[in-house]
Amino acid sequence: METRWDMLTPPEFEKLAREHKICVVPIGSLERHGEHLPFGTDGLTAHAVAVGASKLEPCVVFPPYWFGQIHEAACFSGAVNLPTRLCLEMLEVLFDQIAHNGFEKIIVLNGHGGNNGMLDYFMMSQIDRKVDYTLYITTGRGKHSEAAAGVFETSGGHACEFETSMVMAAIPGSVRMEYQRFEEPITPKHDMSHLDGVRTAWWWYAMYPEQVAGCPSKASIEKGQKALDAAVLDMAEKIKAVKADTVVPALQKEFYTRLPQ
Repeated sequence: METRWDMLTPPEFEKLAREHKICVVPIGSLERHGEHLPFGTDGLTAHAVAVGASKLEPCVVFPPYWFGQIHEAACFSGAVNLPTRLCLEMLEVLFDQIAHNGFEKIIVLNGHGGNNGMLDYFMMSQIDRKVDYTLYITTGRGKHSEAAAGVFETSGGHACEFETSMVMAAIPGSVRMEYQRFEEPITPKHDMSHLDGVRTAWWWYAMYPEQVAGCPSKASIEKGQKALDAAVLDMAEKIKAVKADTVVPALQKEFYTRLPQ
């Protein structure tokens, strides 16, 4: 069964929208992931997870959405770093358009850690608008992904063994390990411990000045497939829970009725 918005015909699209009323929007970014992974890593892997999950819990999956928060990596080639206000406005318009097509619930599947703060702020700011859809945001991770993490030998955080393996499985043929030129294990380059408990915009660049960490050479498609399969199961469970949810839509409706007229 086809579930990708961009691949559905009008009759298929209308049937899915009418029967399930849920759209999943995979959000990533366009950013450097070391030298060996594609710029679209985050959005493409999130899209693969969403499509896999939609086969288990039917819904419509929007194409990968690329324009996330990427200020911390804007110094590297390949980054598309849009102004903050434009990023937020584009999300608002996009979700309005999705709802206009018959969807009552929208699930954002975030594949880029740099989007977390932006998406949380966006979600809270939308309380100021009376909309005809309910918004949910998730990374998709759950118990299946936690169990699958045991197949990985090393940790990292970005373009590492885990992420490289996921890309191998989700986007076959896209990894170029021959371009990985950094000595492993790739560790943070700057010590920020002198600022214990103090936050700064430069923490990511301090830790990952080449946008890669850990031991990507230990990645394999077999490890990636196990992680991908687990992520699909976790996301399917999230979709199922959102389908069954009546509490949040009711709270949203109640909140709007209490706004000053």
